[in-house]
Amino acid sequence: MKLITPILFLTITIVLFFVVIDPLYGDVKQLRTDVSTYNTALNNSTELQKTRDSLVNIYKDVKTEDKERLIHLLPSTIGNIELILEIEKIANLHGMPIGNIRFDTKSLEGKDTTNTKTDNIVVAESDPTSYLPYGIFPMDFIIEGRYDTFIEFLKDLEQNLRLVDIKSVSFSVPASSGGTVDSSIYRYSVKVETYWLK
Repeated sequence: MKLITPILFLTITIVLFFVVIDPLYGDVKQLRTDVSTYNTALNNSTELQKTRDSLVNIYKDVKTEDKERLIHLLPSTIGNIELILEIEKIANLHGMPIGNIRFDTKSLEGKDTTNTKTDNIVVAESDPTSYLPYGIFPMDFIIEGRYDTFIEFLKDLEQNLRLVDIKSVSFSVPASSGGTVDSSIYRYSVKVETYWLK
């Protein structure tokens, strides 16, 4: 009888340990890990808020004219009409007629952002530029003038505030209305690309 009571207590203790105490201890360990993770996330959040506040203060210190210039450099919309007017203005400064302005209408409408889904499988778009944070707007036009005037036009286009990349230039000598050819006047076919933030 003396042995039954200690064995009973020992058995109850072992059962309590495995049924109650051990699972609770595991839960406490998990909660400590979660608390540590949340404290790290909270510290990171505080640091991000400080960085955000610092950047907001820096942005507030930027002059309004400089903000407008940055928006003009890389606008949030394509602004194709403004771009065409800018290029035409530069061409007019050099007395060069511009015409046959063409651009990709798909760039204006935007890419098809709908992904094809079949049985929860996402098919990626075939165009890698669709994943860029900026859009590319290609256009081409024809401009006529003397070679030295065309070089000045390109320099002014390069120094224009709107970001424009010249992709290709080809030229030919156009025939005048009387059938004669003026060898000092060339017709330039220019392909350019400009950019905008999505």
